[in-house]
Amino acid sequence: MRSAFNWQPRNVSLQMSVLKRCLKAKSDKPIPEALPQQLMFAVERAWQMKWVLLADLWALILVPLIFAAFVVWNGGIVLGDKAAHTPVRHLMQPLYFVLFIAIALGPFHFSPARLREALMGLQQALQGQPLQTSAKLMGTVGILGLLVNKFTMVHPYLVADNRHYTFYIWKDIFARFAAARYALIPVYAYSGWSIWNIVTAQQSKSCALLMTLCTVVTLVPAWLVEFRYFTIPFAMVALHMQPASASQLRLIIAGYALTNAATVYIFLFRAFQWPDHSIARFIW
Repeated sequence: MRSAFNWQPRNVSLQMSVLKRCLKAKSDKPIPEALPQQLMFAVERAWQMKWVLLADLWALILVPLIFAAFVVWNGGIVLGDKAAHTPVRHLMQPLYFVLFIAIALGPFHFSPARLREALMGLQQALQGQPLQTSAKLMGTVGILGLLVNKFTMVHPYLVADNRHYTFYIWKDIFARFAAARYALIPVYAYSGWSIWNIVTAQQSKSCALLMTLCTVVTLVPAWLVEFRYFTIPFAMVALHMQPASASQLRLIIAGYALTNAATVYIFLFRAFQWPDHSIARFIW
């Protein structure tokens, strides 16, 4: 059974078509395995194929041009309350995103096989290069701890709007137990490693790097934490990752169905009053 997470419609993959076409184009040189050389190879091939790529992808170039014109005309990227959506350096956003993917793909992401692969790989690395591997582990934990300590940001809407899941996650977990923010560091590290591996199992490292950079550039300026900000990057990971098994896919879909059914039920039948006596309904 072909997994839905391995389905790649042409339109969804257009944003990486330059790299893919350059990497797959006929060339006397073999495609390098190392990421830096692979990127240089893609740049070289892109320049050689510039007119072909321009003819095929000219419409995509209009999107950033129109966006740049909008930013100039609007005086920024924000529609609505600009003061509440000022761009910031919210470096925790990518970590929240990998945690979101870990939960959304839980049956695959935390399967016994994936966890064994991670533990065995770590064990082999410690046995083969104990000092280098230990230094990498301590450096990773140190960097993640620094991000948690210095770049955890709380938007006023996050603690004021009780219609969203993020309000209750923050109020009942992160705000109540400060240690919970640091306890998730191993999950962040594992999730980042796992997501990179499941994507590079199907795509080139240069394509995976492009997806990573686009996700970081999109999420980091956002002060507010909202699940809807993760929707498009999550779809890109799901469409370009190593396929899940049929049983894992059924569990994932069942989880989505139950979550959405519960959300719709609460929205329809569990309305509540705000202090100003207006009716509020729970949404994502």
